Amino acid sequence: MHRNYGFRQIVLAFVAIATVLTVSPGAKRHEEAGTIWVTERTTGGRSTVAAIDAATGQPLGIVGVGDNPIGITAPVGTNKVYSSDEDTHQVSVIDKDTFTIVTRIPVGARPHHLMAARNGQYVYVAQFGTNTVGVIDTRLDEKVADVPVSHLADARTHAVWISTNGRYLYATNERPSNATQGTFSKVDLLSGDILWEQVVGDRPSEVLVDDDVAYVSVRNEHTIKVFDVGGPQPQLISQAQANFQPDTLSLTNDKRTLIVGLRQNPAGRPARMAFIDVTDVAHPATTYLELPPGTITGHQWLSSNGGVTYIALEGRAATATVPGIPGHVAVVDNRLRALITTYPYPNGLIRPHGVFFEQPRQPDQ
Repeated sequence: MHRNYGFRQIVLAFVAIATVLTVSPGAKRHEEAGTIWVTERTTGGRSTVAAIDAATGQPLGIVGVGDNPIGITAPVGTNKVYSSDEDTHQVSVIDKDTFTIVTRIPVGARPHHLMAARNGQYVYVAQFGTNTVGVIDTRLDEKVADVPVSHLADARTHAVWISTNGRYLYATNERPSNATQGTFSKVDLLSGDILWEQVVGDRPSEVLVDDDVAYVSVRNEHTIKVFDVGGPQPQLISQAQANFQPDTLSLTNDKRTLIVGLRQNPAGRPARMAFIDVTDVAHPATTYLELPPGTITGHQWLSSNGGVTYIALEGRAATATVPGIPGHVAVVDNRLRALITTYPYPNGLIRPHGVFFEQPRQPDQ
């Protein structure tokens, strides 16, 4: 059933509020308990996954993984962390307590963004060298299926989203041979059928689905497109500016603010992120926050109450004339839209990327 948005014809809203927010002295002190898991994708055998104390920024441990780890998740009830190692076509499985590799799971070409099922039983990984999503059973630590998510042989699946009930899978698919015709799709995991596939634009990056509303970041169009997915086919509601190169998405717990990581900045400016007010999804409004000392952002994750974003900040290699900048994780107050602090990546390298925040384990876990 389509939502009623209060008008007969949906008018596209291209709200371009170009306000750039700066660090606010009023940002709250951060005391969130938990662990920030971060990938660092320097290649040549130096890629790592690190754990950082969310309240203090102190490193808790670090372990080497396969080259170019992109996504990371810690499925509930497993005591394990999964990192998608794109250049080695594997997923590394890490024991949380010992910071050792439990196993390395071969998957399809170029595993990229990933997401765990809400019950922790499966990890779904977009296989960016194919038009499929790999399914990992966390009890076996084996890939048990490849799910086609596009009818197009040349599609390359970038990211995946799992519905709350675990039945439906949404995916974004780039089209290297026909870039402006990238798609996003919906798959019934019970039948394996692709229920629909919608052209969405030039390099769709991530999809996030809340109830019957889907948000899709379209990287080369510098926009977030908003769709009603409650019916048999998706219907475009609106779109919002996200300058430049929007990638990862999070929605705050109150469902009022979409958090967007940006892979490009205005010339000469530091990394920045976007906040999109989606209180009225037909008229989203965008503001920005700069995140020094980063050069661009990587992935992000929300705190348990949705009040804080943890977002990776890439640094810069030193040259003969320009000093280097190590990688960091920024801690951002979502209500004030202000930078609270930044935590350096433990080994001082410059390319932190994937981020996952994990709440403290309960005594019986």
